[in-house]
Amino acid sequence: MRLISRKIWSILFIALSLPTLYAEKKVTFCLPVVNNAKPGEVVNLPVRVANFDSIVGVQFVLQWDPNVINYLSVLNFNLPSLTINNFNTNETSQGILRFSWNTTNVKTGVSLPDSTSIFIVKFGVKGQNGQGTPVVFTEIPPTDFEVTKAGNPVTPPPLRMKDCFLKHGYVAVGFSVNTVARPNGAELLSLRVCPNPFLESTVVAFELSSVAEIYLLLIDAAGREVKSWHSVLPEGQHGIEIASSQLPRSGVYFLVLHTKTQVSIQPLVRL
Repeated sequence: MRLISRKIWSILFIALSLPTLYAEKKVTFCLPVVNNAKPGEVVNLPVRVANFDSIVGVQFVLQWDPNVINYLSVLNFNLPSLTINNFNTNETSQGILRFSWNTTNVKTGVSLPDSTSIFIVKFGVKGQNGQGTPVVFTEIPPTDFEVTKAGNPVTPPPLRMKDCFLKHGYVAVGFSVNTVARPNGAELLSLRVCPNPFLESTVVAFELSSVAEIYLLLIDAAGREVKSWHSVLPEGQHGIEIASSQLPRSGVYFLVLHTKTQVSIQPLVRL
């Protein structure tokens, strides 16, 4: 990893900040990070939404490592007419749950308050201490990731993965992901990773309100440290470039970036 020069960063910041200004307006799907899960324990992962306005249809796939957690059930349905029949559970032994829902109210669609859980997935923890798995929103043929909004008079094309905000989840067995070197009472450090997923390289973009000592840690899906980086940076916008060659293999990683008072944890996917 290398720090991007401030001259180059000034150009990158303009390019990256434009979509960030509107990120909060994107339809958002969010899964939690479950820390210190115990072998044999049952954990619940609610699928929460934000900016869920005038939606007439949703479909996606949830995927995880079946060697770490096993599917038990789905419950707490909070969409009109949503039932167990909206889920295809035939491949849950392979770590795949397919979901598809639509409403007959095509004129106005369905709107929900931010942070509403549309359903909960219940898992059993079968992995051992030190193991972990991402739980990610994705698409696997024949199920495409699609979010359809109501339109008048014509329904617009569905939103795809790139059009939505996705916060993937994680289940850590016997260890903690989001408390690695995290100070007590730390505030959220806002950052953007673009592109993500990435093939050759990606940029971690963030802004500091004052001079700060920065620590960056990359953790793989099993909770092992892959890379670490440390520096003292001035106030302003900064970027850290991560090349695919610095990661051992394709897959999901977790990026932990923190100062003495702020912290952020983001999933990072190398294709």
